[in-house]
Amino acid sequence: MSARAIWKGQLLVGRHQVTVKMYSAVEDRTVHFKLLDRKNHAHVQQEIVRKDTGEPVEPDARRKAFPLGNGEAVILQPEELASLEPPASRDIHLCRFVPAGLLSDQWYDRPYWLGPDEDEDRYFALARAVAQKQAEGIARWVMRKKRYLGALRAEGDYLQMITLRRSEQVMAMPEVQPAKSKAPSEAELKLATQLVDSISGDFDPAQWHDEYRERLSALIEAKLHGRKVTPLRPREPAASSSLEDALRASIGQGRKRA
Repeated sequence: MSARAIWKGQLLVGRHQVTVKMYSAVEDRTVHFKLLDRKNHAHVQQEIVRKDTGEPVEPDARRKAFPLGNGEAVILQPEELASLEPPASRDIHLCRFVPAGLLSDQWYDRPYWLGPDEDEDRYFALARAVAQKQAEGIARWVMRKKRYLGALRAEGDYLQMITLRRSEQVMAMPEVQPAKSKAPSEAELKLATQLVDSISGDFDPAQWHDEYRERLSALIEAKLHGRKVTPLRPREPAASSSLEDALRASIGQGRKRA
């Protein structure tokens, strides 16, 4: 089954246009539950009610407000909020290209694939050029009544767009005071280096599973078939007497796994 595009647009690089389709690059696999009444298993639902009286409030009667403190707030009308929405557009403006790796990871938010729509030659030419230049394009666009900032990069033969966080969302590393103002000893540094070396290798994403989701699925399957399930809880690791002891133990475990 082919992937389904979630949005269509066109990349604008100067006067150059490349039509693209946008696809999700990640998938939410969270297990979702329904709420029931424990007495009779009837479905329950949440309701918006007045805090003072508990009376339900219909959607048309609700208003958003910005709290000012001291019990006061600025009330915003739906038409006022609607006037702030950006005009609809299918244009993805590439503002500039920067060297790949210039942005730290904390700037990146959610990835999307960009696939060719009509002119495949232009699409793959742009993807190859971005890859050869080892660059990322800073882009801005409007999608579903919201403005986005993103980084365009090449992944293999294709293009990927990762939405970026805004500057007011990205925090610098705070000044952290160490518990003890002393440099590690040569022995501790050597052991730490050995620890890194002992578990170095390639990254295989197939090795890493959502263990909670797998155990939850097994629990649901077992209850579905009437089997009794005994939950397994991981043992707490014993506290090490020192950093050196912890490092030695970790190195030993790494060598056993190897």
